[in-house]
Amino acid sequence: LGPMKLEPKPPKASVSRNRRRSLKVEKVKPEELEDTVSKEKTETEKTIAKMFDVLKINKKVRLENLVLNRISFAQTVENLFALSFLVKDGRVVITVDDNGSHYVSPRNAPAASLITSRKVVYSHFIFRFDFNDWK
Repeated sequence: LGPMKLEPKPPKASVSRNRRRSLKVEKVKPEELEDTVSKEKTETEKTIAKMFDVLKINKKVRLENLVLNRISFAQTVENLFALSFLVKDGRVVITVDDNGSHYVSPRNAPAASLITSRKVVYSHFIFRFDFNDWK
């Protein structure tokens, strides 16, 4: 292997080269595939559509008749979840009568311009519902 020399070496001179672009510049445009994403509705969207159809037919429905499934707690929660989307979008209104019963009625959603101008104000509420209430 031999002895190591400790003499400093002069730095190498760097040479910069300009790269030339090729005269034939081809733009690569990949081919688009048709409908790669399926456009099927999710279960929640189907539930929302069914619920709104029921409300269009019956106009005023008791909340427990619309949401409650006496066989499945999970389906009851799913129905309540779907109803929350309808309420959030302003497509449904929930009213309480003198006896304390909740009624759900359909309504037209407000226009986007009314929402941005703050002429339409959404009000929120908390709906407590657990397994014991379902029983």
